[in-house]
Amino acid sequence: MSRGLEMDDPIEVVSPEQFKALEKTINYETPAGGFKLPSGYLSNSQVEMYLRCPTQYEFRYVKSIRSPPSAAMSHGRGTHKALEVTHHHIVDHGEPASTEEVESAFSDEFDGVLAEIPKEAQAEDGLDLPQLKNVGLSLVRIYNSKYAPAVRPSVGKDNVRGIEKRFAVSVAGVPMVGVIDLIDTNSEGVLSKMESDSMTLHGKEIPAILRTAIADFKTKSKSMSETEVAGSLQLTLYSYVEQIPAVRIDQLLKLKTPKITRITALRTARDHAWLKHVVYGVAKAIHAGVFPPCDPTAWVCSEKWCGFHSICRGKK
Repeated sequence: MSRGLEMDDPIEVVSPEQFKALEKTINYETPAGGFKLPSGYLSNSQVEMYLRCPTQYEFRYVKSIRSPPSAAMSHGRGTHKALEVTHHHIVDHGEPASTEEVESAFSDEFDGVLAEIPKEAQAEDGLDLPQLKNVGLSLVRIYNSKYAPAVRPSVGKDNVRGIEKRFAVSVAGVPMVGVIDLIDTNSEGVLSKMESDSMTLHGKEIPAILRTAIADFKTKSKSMSETEVAGSLQLTLYSYVEQIPAVRIDQLLKLKTPKITRITALRTARDHAWLKHVVYGVAKAIHAGVFPPCDPTAWVCSEKWCGFHSICRGKK
């Protein structure tokens, strides 16, 4: 008879060396003709949606049912456009774009997306549209004045910039696509201040790999925790694609008093191996047509967080 884990049961700790040896024995077999995926590929958002609720994934990608856009989408896209504009300006001119330029970029994108959103969806978290737009403008101004001056976007071969950088790669035989918000070659937080000061004191230059981080920008009402950033599959994917260990989240928080916070983390070969396991497992399940509903008590299984809730659970 099986039994649950007792408090005094020994827990086996697998060393990094053992894990690497185990990884070599895993065979990621690709089905003949490749995985049957609705889009022909996976993205981080697809993988995370499947992990949250396979049925939600089925509605969105297999049955191609789209839920209406939200005010959050308008705010997020406006913010990303404003930051993209100032990052390109840094590469081209050595300094951030003007306040007027980032405000204009935000407003144009915000208003453009808003035109596609139903009236009843044009409010979020108690903020009406003018308030939501003003919060967004405040956040891009804060970023542009306080954070952008220190940013140095990467510039690679053929002038490929680490700004909204698109990629298409294979992860464990699964085609994956995505867009990296920023690769910053002058990132703080990769080394502690003590470590940085010690290297400088001894006349040693900090290697580029320890000054470079992949950054993702989130517009949120509630801050992510360090634990969430440490476990983010999205950041692990980006780290794997670029083979850059340092990752960070810049959170543009939509509060009554808008503020920006930054959390940095590191990714290892062990994290990259786990990414392969997850992506491969999700691809296999989709290929097999397995789309069970999530736990009905999960936060995502609600009208607020799932645009397919009434289709799946029925209208009240």
